[in-house]
Amino acid sequence: MLRSLRSIARVLFLVLTFLLIAPLVRPQDASTGAIRGIVLDPDARPVASATIAVANSATGANYSAVSDAEGHFSFELLPPGDYSARAEIKAMSPEVTPQIHVDVGGIAEIQFHLALAGASETVTVSGAPLLVETVPSSVSTVIDEKAINDLPLNGRRFTDLSLLAPGVTQDPRGLTSASNGDLAFGGIRGYQSSFLVDGADNNNAFFSQARGRYRAPYQFSNEVV
Repeated sequence: MLRSLRSIARVLFLVLTFLLIAPLVRPQDASTGAIRGIVLDPDARPVASATIAVANSATGANYSAVSDAEGHFSFELLPPGDYSARAEIKAMSPEVTPQIHVDVGGIAEIQFHLALAGASETVTVSGAPLLVETVPSSVSTVIDEKAINDLPLNGRRFTDLSLLAPGVTQDPRGLTSASNGDLAFGGIRGYQSSFLVDGADNNNAFFSQARGRYRAPYQFSNEVV
């Protein structure tokens, strides 16, 4: 009878012991690992409510946790692989760990030692286009006074001097006419171009061409140019 009571007491003791330690046992299985650690301040005191994030270097999967009142945190059931970890909290500088390797059934222990944050710097990244074109995409050519005075101009059309510039040709629709026709810039048809003289509009809106071409008699003289 006494032996039976002792056996029952032993079983009860084992059951109670298991119930007490069960909440402390971290979940694990045969295919995952874990990362556990603590967050400390410069005086090695625990930092509570710090945000910890870990990222799988291969898959990019992210996990986050918050440190408890004693500064502890844990990431359970992590797929094996390499991870990076970062801890941060307001008024302290964030810290990033070197690469951490998690093995199957293994536990990687890390410590964060956060320093007090210094002067902050804010960088604003904007996707708005630049107001200044730093790399010009336009093509321009200057024809000087000597060229205007010395080069022969058939029909005395000063705009024909544009043919000296790269990428300027006679518009194909003008080849069938009795005159030189319009000018094509960079492959764009003449009627799709806009002409300015001293900054003023020099387009014949009705015929969709520059004034002074083969449809209109008005023309600046070369002396004026």
